[in-house]
Amino acid sequence: MNRNPIYYFLLIFTLIPLQTFANGSAGSEATYEPRRIVDMPTAGVIPKGHFEVNSFLMQSGGLMAEFNAAPFKNFTVGISFGGTNIIGVSTPKFQEYPGVQVKYRIIDETTEFPAIALGFNSQGMGLYSENENRYQTLSPGGYLAVSKSFLSPIGLSFVHAGVNYSFEPIPDHRSVNFYFGAEQTILTRISVGAELNLNLENNSAFLENNGLLNFQFKWAASDDLTVMLMFRDAFANFRASESLVRFLRFEYINRF
Repeated sequence: MNRNPIYYFLLIFTLIPLQTFANGSAGSEATYEPRRIVDMPTAGVIPKGHFEVNSFLMQSGGLMAEFNAAPFKNFTVGISFGGTNIIGVSTPKFQEYPGVQVKYRIIDETTEFPAIALGFNSQGMGLYSENENRYQTLSPGGYLAVSKSFLSPIGLSFVHAGVNYSFEPIPDHRSVNFYFGAEQTILTRISVGAELNLNLENNSAFLENNGLLNFQFKWAASDDLTVMLMFRDAFANFRASESLVRFLRFEYINRF
């Protein structure tokens, strides 16, 4: 039986007892800083000696799992793998190679200055094309991310920006890309975010027009677990989608 991702989000919300609520990576009392806006990376990292497990439920029976670890301060390394048609009756389509993630924050945030991180992430998102050996949304590739937080009347605000270059398309389709985003905490355990990925690839096979506008709702279910409902492509530029694309993401962080 097919069910909307909102159904699973509400089911999880119902099953977890209220007394176990803590702060994960959402809300004004979050234990961990945001490391993605929605798809694109921020300058945030997990603390030294911690690991992070992410699982994504995507359209067309898609699943993707990711593992990251922080062996040193301000440095994370990880691996990911997934595909589409994994859930359902169609033949699964798996990505050809695992995704690789490396991030190093070269400058920590101060009162006057933002945090800055350099990284590489070869994991795309969305529908996977075996013919093109790529996902619908390009991986960030090599990137530089800048992040700054501010206190606001309703909680904690984050602003993010970055420049990236994906190596997935053929050389003629590649382009330097820019992205921007923000996140706002609501109460102690909830955050909402928005991301504009200009997606400046020179290829019209996947997008009718350049530009992806994505949104995210985050809820800290416990100290270690954060549940995220992602709404992708508000501009309706994906050729293969007829409506707003909905993802569900589970993030678990703990110490080694």
